[in-house]
Amino acid sequence: MIQNIGKKLRAIRNTHCISQKIVADQLGISVTAYSKIETGITDVSFHKVQQIADIYGVSIIDMLRIGEKDSQDEQYPDVKKQLDELSERYNDQQKKIIQLYEIIRTQKSASL
Repeated sequence: MIQNIGKKLRAIRNTHCISQKIVADQLGISVTAYSKIETGITDVSFHKVQQIADIYGVSIIDMLRIGEKDSQDEQYPDVKKQLDELSERYNDQQKKIIQLYEIIRTQKSASL
């Protein structure tokens, strides 16, 4: 069985704001049976996982990635940090430009 599949199913269901009853009805099972899948009491077949993915309009792969670290983050661990730093520098530069503009505008208004 796929590890933590119940938690992933619950997470995607909550993200889509769908009740267990709606999912269970679309799967043709009882709410109790679906609840047991989400809590990990009952194993779920690959076929049911495919049906659930179809309900949400996502691939099984994307559905199973929920809550997992992005593989690109693992491949490039410093990229987010570098992007955050660049964004911060950009914002600082933008603030300085606005301050200079305000100084120039104020001086121009004073000289008129």
